[in-house]
Amino acid sequence: MRVTLGATASLLTLALAAGAVANDLAPTSDETIYFRGWQYKTDIVQDNVDRYNNELGGNVDYATVTGDYPAIMETNLIAGAELDILYANPSQAARYFDGGWVMTAENLPNIDEIKADMYPNILEAWTYKGELTGLSYFVSTRGVMHVNLEQYYELGYTDDDFPATWDELYEQVYEMRERGVEQPLLPHWLSEWYGISWGFVFEVMNRGGEIADPDTHQPVMDTAEGSPAWATLADWKRIWNDGLVPEEVLTYNESAYIDAYASGRYVFSPQQLYDLETFNRPDRSQIAGQASLLPYQGQSWGLLDSAVYLMTSRNRSDEHTQDVMNFASWYGFEDHEGEIFVGQRWMEESMLFSGYKSVMESDATAERMKGALAREQDIDAVLGVYAATPYPKGIWNVVWSEEFNSWLRDELQEFLLRDGDIGAMLTAINDRIDQLNRQYGL
Repeated sequence: MRVTLGATASLLTLALAAGAVANDLAPTSDETIYFRGWQYKTDIVQDNVDRYNNELGGNVDYATVTGDYPAIMETNLIAGAELDILYANPSQAARYFDGGWVMTAENLPNIDEIKADMYPNILEAWTYKGELTGLSYFVSTRGVMHVNLEQYYELGYTDDDFPATWDELYEQVYEMRERGVEQPLLPHWLSEWYGISWGFVFEVMNRGGEIADPDTHQPVMDTAEGSPAWATLADWKRIWNDGLVPEEVLTYNESAYIDAYASGRYVFSPQQLYDLETFNRPDRSQIAGQASLLPYQGQSWGLLDSAVYLMTSRNRSDEHTQDVMNFASWYGFEDHEGEIFVGQRWMEESMLFSGYKSVMESDATAERMKGALAREQDIDAVLGVYAATPYPKGIWNVVWSEEFNSWLRDELQEFLLRDGDIGAMLTAINDRIDQLNRQYGL
């Protein structure tokens, strides 16, 4: 059974009491709060935690989890390990919710204020079965098509030649081969759990297809020749078999994937939106000042990638649980001074977008974007791509999401390595979703 904080009268009383002093976010006990996240700029995370501990007398213990993050965290949640707050993607949050391992953000006394500051589409993406699962860590578009302007212009192209669709991009990649660039494209086929499988999902959606119904989660992917899914795999087979992409991309972790594109070797690569800042830094990239993106011209690029801070429902005292809520609110929304400190810092440090309007619409954010992008017109391009980004709710906001994603990653890698049959691969995807729906009674 799903467990939420509001399930007991004593904890409900606790939440109401906390509401009377919403800005008093200091701990009320000496208990340790265990905060865990994946490996990304961990020095900044630790510095944020240190500020809370030093200024409010907190007892937060932060550590980084490396490896297969979703599997590791689920194991810890099942075991009732010492874990109070964690990072999660929406797909993971849905599974953890159904497992009864998390208490939702609905239990926070300032939940109405939090929701009022969120963009409606983000609020919808993070809401599962009517409850907001967690607080904003970041929002981005994964699969934005980055373009190395220096190489692009040297090949004789201009901004007017920017591809508007995946079909046009693949056509141009072959033109570039004829003009002397052996491997113009670094595809999103990295080995991370969010790698090749997400690459398939966002390309199918960008082409106008869908994997599963957003409400019923039944498979709706068209397997006919010429359909968005078919066209995606046909183009993948073609560029793989013709050697237009590096074989080693299938072994890359994200760091290696970023480094490969930052080397300046490739013209195009679907990357994270916020890594435009990374590729425009002279200390980090060989294409600094030349890293741009393909604008929205009627077809979306990538998918909505985001993460939230979740609170677990493990057995704790009322005072300990109040401490968890206090720190979660401080870290995931407003600090004790009434500022969205962590969210704004992520924007300024890494150009991580936020789910909160007060961060995204601030003067500081506008200045930060100007300083991170290669050209002033890229600001409008970023916002245009971001606004058109689809979200795969049918396969993400469902209990079997992580199982399906892991299976899809392995199958797609094998499909490329063994020159698989397109029809068989697409049928297998639909069959796998059917099987998972039956398994979980959906």
